[in-house]
Amino acid sequence: MKQKIKFISIILAALTAVVFAVGCGSTESAAPSAAPTVITAVPAESPSAEAAATPTPTPEPTPEPTPEFTSALTQIQPKEGYMEPDSLEGIDPLNDKVVALTFDDGPHPENTPRLLDILKENDAVATFFMVGTNAAEYPDIVKRVYDEGHEIGTHSWNHKDLKKLSLDEIMVDQYGKANDAIEAATGLRALIDRPPYGSMTEELAQQIGREQILWSVDPEDWKYKDADTVYDHVVNGTDNGGYVKDGGIVLSHDIHATTIDAYERIIPALKEEGYKFVTVTQMMQIAEIRGKEIEYRFGHAPAAEEAAQAKETTDTEA
Repeated sequence: MKQKIKFISIILAALTAVVFAVGCGSTESAAPSAAPTVITAVPAESPSAEAAATPTPTPEPTPEPTPEFTSALTQIQPKEGYMEPDSLEGIDPLNDKVVALTFDDGPHPENTPRLLDILKENDAVATFFMVGTNAAEYPDIVKRVYDEGHEIGTHSWNHKDLKKLSLDEIMVDQYGKANDAIEAATGLRALIDRPPYGSMTEELAQQIGREQILWSVDPEDWKYKDADTVYDHVVNGTDNGGYVKDGGIVLSHDIHATTIDAYERIIPALKEEGYKFVTVTQMMQIAEIRGKEIEYRFGHAPAAEEAAQAKETTDTEA
């Protein structure tokens, strides 16, 4: 009996050892190996409405202030319904060498647009004294002249000698009607006039009460319809027609094709000589600054050198 019990005890001990051994092996084999590191891309957070960058609007450029017109001349004071006189922005009136190119009798349907192209190519300005009948016939050209920064004056309605007319005929039938045509094309009236043939006395000019523009150089392009001759008469001058110099006003006519041909070379030649091109109202202001007394007829400004010498003499005498 004891032997049987002992045998059973040995069997139980062996089973216990087997179970223990199997349990340990199962535990070791079940132990997980180190798990691989998994990198998961984290999506970028969408910016909130507040965090989203708000584009900064480009500020509107501050417009350049319009240069003030400071002349004391009654004849060219700004008036409602009239074209503004040109300011002296970009011009040194006491030192710059200036000349005013003026063109009469237009506009012409072919020649005036050609001249405007030449002026634009050379960054030059001019003053156009228009006959009313032509201004009425070609309003688009009148408007182009004005829109491109040139100055406009009247040259009568139909080119009559004003000294042979009454004051009422001049004011109503000649300058008045011409200005009506200019206003119809541009919306504004002209401040200045040029009498046909230069036929104007100071007394009559004062009665008219508007500045009457004459000239200091006449190349006689109306007489010599040859481009080379007109070029020579302007650039080199003549005893009869005068010589271009600082402060001068040149008379020409944009109704002649030969004149336009000449100015294609004249304008670059004068630029090469150091001239700045100005309008007539600018030349009047320059003359005023240079000490010239201006009445109701105006034909040129003193040269800067002459004005400086006159001032020096005055200062010395004082």
